[in-house]
Amino acid sequence: MADKVYCMYCGTDRSSIQSLTSAGTCSKSPTGKHVPYDGDEKKKYFCEFCGTDRSTIQSLTSAGTCSKSPTRQHQPYAGSEKTKFVCKYCGTDRSTIQSLTSAGTCSKSPTGNHQPAR
Repeated sequence: MADKVYCMYCGTDRSSIQSLTSAGTCSKSPTGKHVPYDGDEKKKYFCEFCGTDRSTIQSLTSAGTCSKSPTRQHQPYAGSEKTKFVCKYCGTDRSTIQSLTSAGTCSKSPTGNHQPAR
């Protein structure tokens, strides 16, 4: 059985990218369209901007607002789980996404916060 394709903004799932991108509108996407999540299926999904975690993309994207995300919505981190997460803009590292994104401001990041590299 093939893996499902998920929308990174709302968690809607379909069997292919084509069926996802033609599945109507996405109220959480900045473009109004479903955008495929570019990561693998996981047991736990983390918000790449704040580290909040949930068991599905849909429950993560529905978990309220994210004060660190440019869209104000939690967005799933597409990288794999690691023993150390590194900011893709400045190189600061921490043991969890949550501790990295809470490690003060990042002067090199467009959002002003540390963001994990894949």
